[in-house]
Amino acid sequence: MSLVELVVAMAIFAILAAFAYPAYQGQMREARRADGQTILLAAAARQDRWFYSNGTYTTSMSDLGYSVDGSGNADSSEGYYKVAVVTPTASCPISSCYVLRATPQGGQASDGIMELTSTGIQRRDKNNDGDTSDAGEDSWGK
Repeated sequence: MSLVELVVAMAIFAILAAFAYPAYQGQMREARRADGQTILLAAAARQDRWFYSNGTYTTSMSDLGYSVDGSGNADSSEGYYKVAVVTPTASCPISSCYVLRATPQGGQASDGIMELTSTGIQRRDKNNDGDTSDAGEDSWGK
């Protein structure tokens, strides 16, 4: 193989890699999203059990049986998300309502937060602007 052929082959490889790597990263981000969804669903089930036993929901992830950090957040099993109960509001008092929020960590941070409410509403901050109130952010999907 001549030097010219080697350079051409390397250029073709570089072009293919330039397109393939970002697609690979996007697929990995989507796959890791399941880590956050899993802990949100599990925490929701624990909230329901807590409500059945106590007549109210809890704001503490440790009450739900999770190990928490100094901020009261629980880590997902693979560590890509930290989960907490959102501070109750007048429209969602802890006595009858809760919102669980999964905040992405590390390489997953650009994916945006995910939320699950006591009524089963799933939201994801698809444009990563810090809230889930924009159009199209009312599901965990793409």
